[in-house]
Amino acid sequence: MAMLNSPFEFTGRIGKISAYKRKGSDKVILRMGTGPTKEQIKAEPKFARLRENNSEFKASTLLTAGIRRAIFPVKHLGDSNFTGAITKRARKIQMMDTVGYRGERNVILSQNKTLLKGFNLNLKDPFDSILSHPLAITTNRELGTASVTIPAIIPDINLYLPPGTVFYHFIVSLGVVRDIVFTGNDLPYTEPGEVVSAASAWQHARATVEATEVEVQLSGDITDADSLVLAIGVEMGLPDRFGELEISRWSGAAKIVDVF
Repeated sequence: MAMLNSPFEFTGRIGKISAYKRKGSDKVILRMGTGPTKEQIKAEPKFARLRENNSEFKASTLLTAGIRRAIFPVKHLGDSNFTGAITKRARKIQMMDTVGYRGERNVILSQNKTLLKGFNLNLKDPFDSILSHPLAITTNRELGTASVTIPAIIPDINLYLPPGTVFYHFIVSLGVVRDIVFTGNDLPYTEPGEVVSAASAWQHARATVEATEVEVQLSGDITDADSLVLAIGVEMGLPDRFGELEISRWSGAAKIVDVF
């Protein structure tokens, strides 16, 4: 392992040399690249299993990307590393395909919706730790509609906001996630699914609030290969020096409440 001690610092790759920083150190570490080239992996028979694994990993990450798009209105409220947990579930869904050949197994969320339902985007302070009361949810797949009824809010009884919170509101999103299906030996391009959202009114953190219903509706056609992902998030806000409400960064929480 080589250390770079010079006024000229960089991270990334130059030729076969990789430069990176390790957590807990401000030094730039240099490493010589090893292993097969991209051309060898693509063509040589001995890398056939690696090509299969790469192909299936690409399919599972495509589903992950579709899920991230579907929950985009609340995605910023989740932890920075929740994507890996979604990819892990996508991979489990892929392993349930007992028909496709290795390297071409599909990722069919539409037949495994329960594996995503209830997914929390936060590990340390999940949504249910902030609003400790079940939501009333109504969905209609044929119409592409969903409504979420947020219960009457009583601070410190069923609402536990982080210290320093002044205002908050809820965001509800509904998005389409399409199955990832191989065509021959390739993955076809999939158009991003529709996403809609709506939000409740901003409320003061110490106010008692009556039950609120938030409704969302898709406008496009829904196919058998589409899954509708319903998510909710709680977003915090603070008044700035001009009295305007400013979104609090790195606060809030979100979860996927239903997949239908």
